[in-house]
Amino acid sequence: MRDDRPLERALARVLSPRLGHAPSRWPETLYLHVRERAQRAGLGEAEYVERVGQGGEAASLAMLLDAATIGHTAAYRHPEQFERLGRVLADLAPRRPGPLRLWCAGCSTGEEAYSAAACAEAAGVDAAVLGTDVNPVAIAVARSGLLPQRRSVGAPLPAPWAERVPEALRRRVRFEVASLTDAQPALGAGPFDVIFCRNVLIYFEREQVPRLLGRLAAELVPGGHVVLSPAEGILPLPPELRRGAAPGWLQRPEGDDAAAPASRRAPDAQGEAGPASAGAEAAARGPGAEAAARLLGAGRAAEAEQVLAALLNADPEHLEGWFLLGEALLARGERAQARAAFQRALRCPAAGAGNVDAVALRRAAARRAEALRDPR
Repeated sequence: MRDDRPLERALARVLSPRLGHAPSRWPETLYLHVRERAQRAGLGEAEYVERVGQGGEAASLAMLLDAATIGHTAAYRHPEQFERLGRVLADLAPRRPGPLRLWCAGCSTGEEAYSAAACAEAAGVDAAVLGTDVNPVAIAVARSGLLPQRRSVGAPLPAPWAERVPEALRRRVRFEVASLTDAQPALGAGPFDVIFCRNVLIYFEREQVPRLLGRLAAELVPGGHVVLSPAEGILPLPPELRRGAAPGWLQRPEGDDAAAPASRRAPDAQGEAGPASAGAEAAARGPGAEAAARLLGAGRAAEAEQVLAALLNADPEHLEGWFLLGEALLARGERAQARAAFQRALRCPAAGAGNVDAVALRRAAARRAEALRDPR
């Protein structure tokens, strides 16, 4: 039986400072990549990783980071959020001098950033988009405009992008290599009106999230928005941000409302009038897990995800809720996020299993997480 512990310690030393987090298990593609390269170099696997980290081999390090990151993306992923983005940009444009600024943090190969730019164009709004990612290989693809034809999540690429993203759209977007944990993650390009940071924070430990979101909030103009994936709406927030009325949407308040205590904030700023908050109240009172399971059984995974986001907002240690969220995400083709949800279920106390056998539920979550170990 292989002992991967020395290799995993080397990967943690070399890659974790650059990624900002250390996964409980690296993607299988990373292990395969290291084994192949180490064999070619006549080195042990851990020795090879350490040499790449210490030797300043930019190309080898870039390939390590590419194998270590989960570049799971698609054009117009979560289309309901892009529909809302068009309305938000049209509302912001008359109140801002010059072009609006958008930042896609963790943009992978660029589909999200190009989708945001196209959304602004369709709304008749002048906007400049910055896309950043820790993976230099992904950024090179994004800059080229030659996007991979992914179909596992979301719709196929829009027809005009099939050969290459049109030049007019590419001029609206700038791509740079940067990590969310860098001293200047936005490279001084802010402040921004809208920041997309979707399918990134779920890979960090929950305790790290408020600090990272606080850094994003510092890059926003007052009244600006942060957009997470709907499932990430369950994550804890820093005091600088409030939940909006739509799943995954956060806002930095402006004016007097920014200093108001939580009990006196305007209803719309907290999202009390919106479905996410209403769902959270219902989840605190009623059988959210049972309702989500019924929706899943009926093939309504997107609705189940929203119910579960509200449930987990009210009770972040709900083991059954995390397990069902993994099932909902898997049904939607979000394999990487599904694995993160199953792994989070394993860290919940048995009391969070509701009426379900906690031991059986944890075993099932472990099996699903292992099956999704390399979710690309």
